[in-house]
Amino acid sequence: MMLLLPGFSAQAANGEDVKIDEKWLLGRVEWLWLPALEESVKARIDSGAKTSSLSATEIEEFEREGEPWIRFNFHHERHSARLKVPLSRYVKIRQANSKKADRRPVVVLPVQVGGLVKEVEFTLKDRTRMLYPVLLGREFMSDDVLIDPSRRFVQPRFEPAEQ
Repeated sequence: MMLLLPGFSAQAANGEDVKIDEKWLLGRVEWLWLPALEESVKARIDSGAKTSSLSATEIEEFEREGEPWIRFNFHHERHSARLKVPLSRYVKIRQANSKKADRRPVVVLPVQVGGLVKEVEFTLKDRTRMLYPVLLGREFMSDDVLIDPSRRFVQPRFEPAEQ
């Protein structure tokens, strides 16, 4: 069934990006290309979360050329990597089911969903027991994303060109 909306295009089946007017249409789960991993991982799109979150274990702060950096392990299903990235800042996050706030490091990483490319702030948190290693919150969405929670994988999975 085709939606009769101005500017609507549903082209994901043939590998093209899906937009409504100039906004990117995302389902509740999308493939997220993380250049730091050189892989795509499943990401949950969550309009109820303000910040985005990336699965991280064995988080350690260190210094490189006088600047704070973070090293951590990213493990989820078949994905595994030890990443080192500049530390942006720390934030306090309060879970809905807890009165205590967690202090979490924040890193900025480039990501891609379909043709949408952004620099995203991620809080680092152990998500290895969760279904999705990445959660994309409202700050990721800003003013250029629409969500259809009834769908999954609306945007085509990014495949880097072979060199």
